[in-house]
Parts: sequence; C-alpha cells; structure tokens
Amino acid sequence: MRCTFLGRLALLTTIAGSSCVTACASTHATSTLPEPGVYAPAEVVQPYVPSGDPVDPSSTSTLTLEQLLVYADSHSPAIQTARARVGLAEAEIIGADIVFPANPQLSFGAGGRTIEGTTGFEFEVAVQQQLEIAGEPGLRLDAAEDQQRLSEAAVNEVRWSVHVEVHRLFVDILLVRERLAQAERFVAFAQSMRDIAARQVEAGESSPLILLVADADLAQTREAVIEARQAGEALEARLAAVVGWPGGTLPDVEGSLPQVRPAPSTEALLASMAEHHPSLRTRELAVVAGQSRLALEDREAWPEPTVGFSYGREAAPGPEAEADVWLFNLTFPIPLWRTNQEGRARAEAELVVADREREATATRLRGELLQASIALNAAVERVALYETGVVPQLEQNLSLLQRAYELGEVDIHQVSQTRERLLTATGQYIDARITYYETTAILEGLVGTELWSEAEGSP
Repeated sequence: MRCTFLGRLALLTTIAGSSCVTACASTHATSTLPEPGVYAPAEVVQPYVPSGDPVDPSSTSTLTLEQLLVYADSHSPAIQTARARVGLAEAEIIGADIVFPANPQLSFGAGGRTIEGTTGFEFEVAVQQQLEIAGEPGLRLDAAEDQQRLSEAAVNEVRWSVHVEVHRLFVDILLVRERLAQAERFVAFAQSMRDIAARQVEAGESSPLILLVADADLAQTREAVIEARQAGEALEARLAAVVGWPGGTLPDVEGSLPQVRPAPSTEALLASMAEHHPSLRTRELAVVAGQSRLALEDREAWPEPTVGFSYGREAAPGPEAEADVWLFNLTFPIPLWRTNQEGRARAEAELVVADREREATATRLRGELLQASIALNAAVERVALYETGVVPQLEQNLSLLQRAYELGEVDIHQVSQTRERLLTATGQYIDARITYYETTAILEGLVGTELWSEAEGSP
C-alpha cells in the first residue's frame, strides 16, 4: 500500500515536472534573434579628449581649444546630467546582487483545542523562504551590468556631441574675428573716402551730395562691424554655457585655424566611423542588453518554490502528554496559466526594436557622412576660388580705388558700388570658410574622432 502511494506520488511529480518544463520553455527557441557586433564592436569606447587637467577659472586669462575640450568634458552640464543617469543603472546592480527574490516570512499561531468543555493550549511557529531555481539571480545581475554599460555608452555619446559642439563654436569665434577685421578694414576705407569727400566739398570742388553718399557708405560699414561684434559675443556666451564656465563670461579664446584641405577617402571615413562612433557602440550594446533581458524573462517563467520549517506544540485537554510537531514544507506553484508571457513577449519586442534602431542609426550615419564629405569638398573648392582671385588683391584694389577717386578718375557713386561689390565678395569668402569649418565639425562628429589628429593635425 505504501509503495503504491509513493509510486503514484512519483508519477504525479514527474508529470508536474514535465508540464513545468514544457510551459516554461522558450517560445522563440526556433526563431532567429538579433546578434550584436554587426556594425561595430559591442564595447564601450571612450571618445577623444586631449590629455591634461581642467584649468582653474579663477586664474585663467586665455583659453585654447585643448583647454576648452578638457574643461567641457569635466564640467559641461549636459555631460554631468548624463553621468548622473548612470546612477539609475548602478541602482539596478545593487538590487540584482541580492540572491533571494523576497524576504523570509515568519508566522506565529496560538490558540486552544476544546473537547467536552476542557481546553488545551496550542501554538505554532513557522519560517519560509521563496527560492529561484532557474539561475535568475545570475541572469538578473548580467542584465543589470549590461544596462550599466549601455548607460555608460550613452554618456560617451553626450561627451562626443559636446566635443564636436565646442570645436565648432571655437572655429566660429575665430572666423567671426576674421569677419570683424575685414569689416574694420572697410570702415577705415570708408572713413578715408568720407574725409576726401569732405575736403572736396569744403574746397568747392564737389557737390555736398557726395558727402551724403560717403556718410551712407561709412554707416553701412560700421553696421557690419556691430554685427560681427554681436555675433562674436553671442558665440562666446554659447560656448561658455556648453562647457559650463562659471559666470558665463569666457576669458580670451586664442588659437589659429588650420589649413583648408579636402576630406579623407570615403572608405577611410566609414572605417573610422565603425571603429569610433559612440552611437554605433550604443546601439550594439542595446542589442546586448536586450538579449540579457530576454534571457532573464525566459527564466522568470519558471516557478519559484517556497521552502519552510514549522514547529508546533499541542496540549491535550486531558491528562495526555503534550506533543511536539516538526514539519518541513515545500510549496511548488504549477505554471499552468501564467508563465511570464507578457514579460517574455515585451523583452523580445524590445530586442527587435533595438535591432531596428541599430539598423536605422547605421543607415542614417552612413548617409549623413557621405553628404558631409561631399559638402566639405565643395566648400574647399569655394574657398579656393576666393583665395586665388579675390582676397590677395583686396588691399591693392582698395588702394587703387582710393587713388582713382583722389585723382578724379571715378566719382563717389562708382566708389560706393565698387566698395559694395568688394565687401560682398569678402563676406562670401568668409561665409565659405565658415561653411568649410562647420562642415568639418559635422564630419568629425559623424566619424567619431578627429579627422586629421594623427598625421596632419585637426581643424
């Protein structure tokens, strides 16, 4: 009789175990899931930052590009905010380090048994602990660590975007200074024309109308100076905000613009992007994090048994002796209706989304890189047009124009028209240089590292 009972119990246990395995089996075992490392290694990569310590704002009178980049990497509000978010992932690791899924439970019970008017006292104490038997703690820690690496990669995305923005603002400030110098040169020329016109009017050699034309030209050139100064001050304020400079007012920014050069080959740019761009690394790490989460959710479908121990003392209402009762308990849920279907489906969907975002990011970056490379080479050609034909002869043309006006070979209207054309050409030349250097910053951002840092120096 005893053997028959044990046999039936073993059979029921076998059936329940096989049902558990069947119910908890992965629903995507035969499907193809995304794999990491398609477009870039699934590792955290540190963006390029010049070596050195941040400068002390209280004792700094000038700032170079390298000093700005180092200071921004340590003090930029955007970077500090991104680093603070890593604490959320670290909190998950703290939680995942706990082995047991829940706290143990301690229960007490006390009462009496009454038989024919006689009552005996009874009490019971029990402790039980829920367990995870499918390796969930290790998988939970793996998922939390992968999420932390993903958060660190997101920080590096912000660090690199700040690097590119600081670089762009730096060269824009230098270019606005060029525009200001050119505007002041035209102011000096317009002032000299106005002085000549005033002397001619005073001598009765010319009509007072020419003085009005000269004054209008002088006002126009002075307006260009005001605009250049305002643009420079706005850029410096923006740069101070990006790097997190205290007080909002930067010391004097000093540096020089490198030579204009065409973009590297497309093959070299694409290879560098695959190796260095932090967004590609982030998307690859998102796939890794999605895989870890899916593996955890699969194991979360397994039942979590509860083991316990209880002790009780029973007092008989009569003269019988008290009885001590010791019990070991095991509660095993049967996974028939709920096997974490929602969590598993959500994790698999998030993994597919991570894969699609990776594909979209790689395609977008590749297209933007090709467009930026084409735009950079076009900007090189534009700059070359002005450097070979207009800029070298600018000072000579202004001197010849002034001399021709003094000799009476041209009138004030011709001077005004010629000056306007030269001013427009000079502005277009500086615009072409701004386009070149800003496109260089964009291309640098798409590559993920400085374009010419190893051999020729970076713009």
